Amino acid sequence: MLDLIRQSLSQFTPAERRIAEAILDTPSTAITWSITDAARIAKVSEPSIIRFCRRLDCDGFPDFRLKLAQQLAVRQAPASTAESGADPFTGLVDDVFNRAAESLREARHDLDLDSLRRAVDLLAGARRIDVYGYGGSGFLAGEAQHRLASLGIASVAYADPTLQMVSAPRLTAQDVLFVLSFSGRTSYLIANMEIAKKAGARILSISPGGSVVASLAEENINLNAYRASGHPLIVPTGRAPMYVMLDVLFALLARKREAGPPA
Repeated sequence: MLDLIRQSLSQFTPAERRIAEAILDTPSTAITWSITDAARIAKVSEPSIIRFCRRLDCDGFPDFRLKLAQQLAVRQAPASTAESGADPFTGLVDDVFNRAAESLREARHDLDLDSLRRAVDLLAGARRIDVYGYGGSGFLAGEAQHRLASLGIASVAYADPTLQMVSAPRLTAQDVLFVLSFSGRTSYLIANMEIAKKAGARILSISPGGSVVASLAEENINLNAYRASGHPLIVPTGRAPMYVMLDVLFALLARKREAGPPA
């Protein structure tokens, strides 16, 4: 149930997404909510809660809570600071580590190895690689460029949408545009991806499955770590799985380059 909710985040309506994020934030507390509690915490109407449950093939909120409780009984998520009752200082430290560890577990669960193989082949065959990011993913675009440079691959990272707009039409069918996006719906990235695609560039992305960014890419590595809420812990723990995904991708790329072309 939790995996289905997380993998569907980019496809939910705004109201459904608020419900989903409230549940993902404290799943072991969510099973104790009444429908009134859920509506109040997610700041939506009670009919929105019912529609959300039906979208997940549940007969209603009680049925949803039962299925969620059954999953938690099999895989108990680490308790959050609020749930654990620990000393606030220690609890916050544990909360950050637990959230990061859980996001890495989820990223591995969602990873499609065939898609990853195709992504490595795409990068290995590129004449040049431009890396686009924006905001938090913009910092990781620079990290990706550094890794590519260490492998001897020509690349440039752009976190500025205006520079991306200048770069995109100059890409060719021999080049790869590598897009990093936590949300999969950043308008600047989407517009510049469309320009690059029209120019003939091949596009690889790391973004939430089913997102607009993913739909524009030839190949997408699903990463469903993004949360739209204002929780102060969301950005750093969301960044951890993307950083590790880059580690995985470039380790595989390095091995492929060392092996050389097939005989």
